[in-house]
Amino acid sequence: MQGFAKYITKQGGLAGRKVVVDFYDSKLSGDETRNAIIKACQNDFAIVGTGALFLNNVDDMLACPDKAGAKTGLPDVPVVTIWEAQQNSPVSFPITAPSKVFSDPSGQTYQARVGRFRWYLQNVSKDLHGIFLVGADLAALKTATMPIWLGAQKVGIKSDGVFDVHGADPQDKYLPMATAMQSDGSTIESSGVNDTSQAYMLKEAAVQGVSTVKVRDCTSACYSKRFLETAGAKAEGQYVDMPFVPVEEAKYSPAVKAYVKSVGDGVIDGNGEQAWAAALFFRDAVNAAVKDGGGVNALTRANFLKAAAGIHSFDADGMLATSDIPAKKATPCTSLFQVKGGKFVRVFPKKPASFDCNPKNVVTVQQSGN
Repeated sequence: MQGFAKYITKQGGLAGRKVVVDFYDSKLSGDETRNAIIKACQNDFAIVGTGALFLNNVDDMLACPDKAGAKTGLPDVPVVTIWEAQQNSPVSFPITAPSKVFSDPSGQTYQARVGRFRWYLQNVSKDLHGIFLVGADLAALKTATMPIWLGAQKVGIKSDGVFDVHGADPQDKYLPMATAMQSDGSTIESSGVNDTSQAYMLKEAAVQGVSTVKVRDCTSACYSKRFLETAGAKAEGQYVDMPFVPVEEAKYSPAVKAYVKSVGDGVIDGNGEQAWAAALFFRDAVNAAVKDGGGVNALTRANFLKAAAGIHSFDADGMLATSDIPAKKATPCTSLFQVKGGKFVRVFPKKPASFDCNPKNVVTVQQSGN
């Protein structure tokens, strides 16, 4: 976000204004998160690129008054959302669509991106069965993540079990998972957690001599230098779902190139890319509000929210596959990468900076909500 502010300000800013980023640390605390929202309401125009895992109360966000005192709300363009309150907030426009389908009155329908699982079944093995790792530090996190595995099962992968993982778990806590894979002869291990967790899983599986796994699967959370460094040689062969153009293909994407250049020596990873995409959505909504209102003075929170709600085709200047952000629909578009020689290498589709957007890549599943 700091890199984007410098980048866009050099281009003349937004709505005739310099872009300034105020950083509020939520400190993995619900109270601190709420305090941050209150401060942002007082000091900032919008929240962009947010990754607050404890944003489970949006009352202050929705009641945030504008300069005239009207409770317009505080615009929110987050990257990570796990609580349904934020996911379904009318002022929130998450770059990564929430898994829950809020239009279903039963509250039990979720959407799952299954493009990579379909590819595994078609290109690696027609008989895949194995385990899934799910973050269990928060009930909401587990609820938001489980549709990944439910979707995998819906397209034909059989489950040997689901294992709860906690953020502070050391490598030896992965022994039960490795033992289960060894006992069941599992052919797939899928992670819905993070890069460090998956690295520990790979290393512990190697220690225990697990040799039957044909597919080691992870979300874009494993797209990081930290994953490669932590897993070491054991990262070889790891598959990573990539819903955006990675930095390895920056020369094919001006947006990715700008991100890499602007961040410089900072941390470059999947979360950073998606935060940059969130900033581009913010830019587009600001520009639309100014255009619709007839000038820079038309930029208000109310006009921003109206403009953002009308952006139904967004690709972050080619960084992402086209998606409908305000509708909060999961994109069917995906690309798949694999670690080869210590690098992330494109597997599918073959064309650089491209995505497979088969409608079958999204399915709906049922589960009880949080």
